[in-house]
Amino acid sequence: MNARSCAWVLGLMLTAMGAATMAASPFVGSRSEPHGVLYLNVNQTAKQIWPVKIWAVDGELTNRSDQGVLWIKPGDYTFNIKLGAVNIADVPGLSRSAAYGQKAHELKLNVQAGTAYYIGAKFAASGKWQPVVWKTEAAKY
Repeated sequence: MNARSCAWVLGLMLTAMGAATMAASPFVGSRSEPHGVLYLNVNQTAKQIWPVKIWAVDGELTNRSDQGVLWIKPGDYTFNIKLGAVNIADVPGLSRSAAYGQKAHELKLNVQAGTAYYIGAKFAASGKWQPVVWKTEAAKY
């Protein structure tokens, strides 16, 4: 096989691998596909719920920068979640510490098509937090 043939075969393999990766993605590219909606940045500090970011889905890094609203295919997922921007001084009963929020937490969720999930971080008095689904509703298309 000459160099040109090798390059062509390599390109074909990379294209196939990329297509397989895209097909495996839990995120949808169009609102016309069945999907649930995840809202991550809704300000609920009055309810003591803070913004989060999805770090990984089922162990795969998300590589998503648009972390406000995500459209995701229906199914069962395990999300690794980290805190978004939180001013610890605003969390009642907690002292300032750089260690808060560094560790990712898991949230298992069965995403249904046509449903919106509002996800945030809820702090305990001890300073530990857990991801919570604080509201669900019919998705607005």
